[in-house]
Amino acid sequence: MKTLKYLFLLIVLAGNYFAQMENSLSNNKNQKFDGLVPISVTIGGDFIVNGTFTAVNLQRVDHFITNIYAEAKEVSAGMLNQKELASELKRKLNDYALRNIKLIRANGVVKNLDLLKFRLTGDFEDSPYLLNDDVIIFPENNIETNFIDISGAVNKSTKFLFKEGDRLSDAILFAYGLNEAYENVTQVEVSRLSNFGMNEEVTITNITDDPLLQRGDRIRVLFNENYKKAYKVLVVGEVQKPGYVYITKNNTTIKDVIEKCDGFSDNADLKRSELIRGTDKTSLLTINSIKQKYEDKEDVNSLFVAANINDLNLEKMKMARMADIALEDTSYFSIDNSLRVLSNSGLIDFAMIYSDTTEDGNYRVNDGDLIVIPELEELVYIFGQVAKPGYTNFIKNANFSDYISKAGGLGEDADEIRIIRGGSREWLTAEPETEIFAGDYIYVQKEVKSSQETSIMQTSTIISAIGTAATIVLVILQIMATK
Repeated sequence: MKTLKYLFLLIVLAGNYFAQMENSLSNNKNQKFDGLVPISVTIGGDFIVNGTFTAVNLQRVDHFITNIYAEAKEVSAGMLNQKELASELKRKLNDYALRNIKLIRANGVVKNLDLLKFRLTGDFEDSPYLLNDDVIIFPENNIETNFIDISGAVNKSTKFLFKEGDRLSDAILFAYGLNEAYENVTQVEVSRLSNFGMNEEVTITNITDDPLLQRGDRIRVLFNENYKKAYKVLVVGEVQKPGYVYITKNNTTIKDVIEKCDGFSDNADLKRSELIRGTDKTSLLTINSIKQKYEDKEDVNSLFVAANINDLNLEKMKMARMADIALEDTSYFSIDNSLRVLSNSGLIDFAMIYSDTTEDGNYRVNDGDLIVIPELEELVYIFGQVAKPGYTNFIKNANFSDYISKAGGLGEDADEIRIIRGGSREWLTAEPETEIFAGDYIYVQKEVKSSQETSIMQTSTIISAIGTAATIVLVILQIMATK
């Protein structure tokens, strides 16, 4: 049914186009241009519209075909309201061959044209001037079976329609030439499948031999990998010269990077500084969001976020499948494992990267890594069961009770008080002698009060467990008594 719909639509488009061209011909007849003579050209075969159209005698084939295509595309775009139908028609409009095109002259002469090659070489032999009563026949664009595929050390891997007589040089031409980034590129690997696709014949040949190709050949231009790439890391925050820093492949240390940034600023918070690996998709989520602010790029794609969530869930399942941990430990492991996947940070003490007593400065960075040096915050955050949770200024030598007083004192249901370190997020039990640092958190836990229903359930569980244990003991005693 859809095929009939497209066929009907194309017929309508062709009718509209004929009417436009008739008007154009009528107008041309009423105008006198020196050297420009209206002629009739017929298009047939597998093209978006078939029929006889008006051209001029000084018009070349490619120019004429491009105009016909542009007009048909414009007409179709104005006629379609359904998004799905318009998208499908647009695909069909682009599905026509640029090679193996036959130009049949009125005197019987037949030329085989290659507009794809003309557009790359400018050789007018493949796009001659039109003559009156020329006929242009387009072949089927069956690129799925009648193709050449080329990849490797070329400027653009491509798949194109095969034409009898094609040579290796033609394939390289359609791939926009050899990629100059690779040195000493002299050979190609040609892979040929049998008719049933079950067997493969692979040959290595020199590029200079320029062999003839066969339908379905798959060509790989061989090369030695070039490792001259734009390896770099992004450093943001409190360094003297933030921005991108160029590095070597797997041989630049974190110390080298910071030195290229002329060191840390006086406001650098080295305890909260971190290196985020750019080698996996989940870390890229964080990196891209920061780069977006740094480089004013577009927002992170929501589909990319969803993909990272799926990766996280998959990693959880992989870890849990053969785990031998107790059930009560699974929640804690799930949290730790999620942080492992999402953070993917390097274990670096930035305060020690210039020290000769540790290996922190020798940590090697990779292309795409992100180094974040936050500003030193002279603040402490108090939250939980306090009257006024929030930030307050850091006070040197003050203990947790001083900060709780600044937060309006403890709430009615206050329980244990914990200190959470700003850098490591380590939880400590608050003691009078526990030192508080800038960036730390003070959390006052809430006393958990069991409801009557919960107490009954807990009591019932205990009684049930005792009853089960007593039954087991009784059975054992009975077995022993029978022996």
